[in-house]
Amino acid sequence: MVEQGKFTFANLDWNAALKNPAFIRGLLPKDNSVRAWLLAQIEKHNAPVKEVEIIRKPVIRARDDKVWIKKNNFQFSGIRKRKPEGRMPTFKMNRPATHAQYQRHSVHLLSNILNVRSNASPFTLVIDDLNQRAMPFVGELIRRALSRNVNVIVVALEGTHFHPAVRTVRPSVDDSAEQILKDISEAMDRAKESIVIVDHLYELVNVKNVDMVDLFNLVAIDYASTLVGVYHQDMVPSHMLVPRRHEVLKTYLPSPLSYLKHFATAVINCKSFAHVLAAKAAKERSLEEPTHGLLHEAEGVVQSLDANDNQGIVLEAEFRRQSGREESEVFFLRTARPADYNVPLENLPYGTLRQEFVILLEQQPTYNNKEVIGDINARNDIVEATFKLSLTDKQKQAREGVVLPYTDAQKGEGGEGGRILYDMGAEDDFDEEEDEI
Repeated sequence: MVEQGKFTFANLDWNAALKNPAFIRGLLPKDNSVRAWLLAQIEKHNAPVKEVEIIRKPVIRARDDKVWIKKNNFQFSGIRKRKPEGRMPTFKMNRPATHAQYQRHSVHLLSNILNVRSNASPFTLVIDDLNQRAMPFVGELIRRALSRNVNVIVVALEGTHFHPAVRTVRPSVDDSAEQILKDISEAMDRAKESIVIVDHLYELVNVKNVDMVDLFNLVAIDYASTLVGVYHQDMVPSHMLVPRRHEVLKTYLPSPLSYLKHFATAVINCKSFAHVLAAKAAKERSLEEPTHGLLHEAEGVVQSLDANDNQGIVLEAEFRRQSGREESEVFFLRTARPADYNVPLENLPYGTLRQEFVILLEQQPTYNNKEVIGDINARNDIVEATFKLSLTDKQKQAREGVVLPYTDAQKGEGGEGGRILYDMGAEDDFDEEEDEI
């Protein structure tokens, strides 16, 4: 006979136990009763599992964080080798189980690019236009790179003012493509790891005729560094400006933007926050998404009034993993504040980043505020016209005093065979002879 306490279920061999007649008789007694200890075990087994909520405290980075700051980056001699900064997982990572985990995972992907982490994205393509320039994103990228003691190189084709710690390469009119690549190489020789930012990628590739393959191999392969290029969508593609004798060929040429997207390991599209709010308001009302700037196709209009919103910038990011899988998400990057960074150490222009402040767009409070969306809809309901459509009080009284010709028929007195209801005025000329006819 089996009694409670003589064995434990954790160490029980059920295959052997079910073959034991004594064990079966202990589970199924003759009086058809169930043992109390068995009921307790069944109740314990069927008890719901309590979900434990894990509260993550915000991690504040130290002022002298050794993981953040790259020491001896400018005292380098040896072979450059691209290697991950953290320990690579030895197991296959599953997809995030909860929405909170997915949010942290997505923010981590963009944070790696902003923080210039090794192997995060060898070539990042940033797309902007007149309605939202990429300078807020590029400025934050430069600020974090300088705080990590990374060699920052800007190929300035349109920019004029940069931080003194940034090394600038300014191609002249007569510089060839080989000379530009040589200048970039000399600027990267001084450090182990660098980041090269091209502020006008279209002009560098299509006007200066720098081969994109050579530029990528130089930065990402030879120097194991990071390349970031800014492409302006408001530029007219060069294949649209070819002579007429080549009109047959231009149909088969890929656009410069498609050509650059082929190389990019991450594509970031910059959007104005005000335009994103307007698009959301139109979507909630099942209306067509509004267009801005050149897409508005209005004569003389190249930029909207609410372009380059100072609240922050919306980033539509697409990350391309080594496995070939793409991950896309929309982020919101607000303007950096002095409290976001620690006091800089000696010989560093910026301090370490205290805490990550880039978030998903769905986490932005204004984006989820129904009152803000309602105000946008109210402004859109106002019809813009050169004349006034509303009535004054005097006009409303005059309109209410007008007697309509069908008012007698609504009194319920019955019709009179199609009699015309008309009251003659003083200006009417009544002729009895014509009336008899």
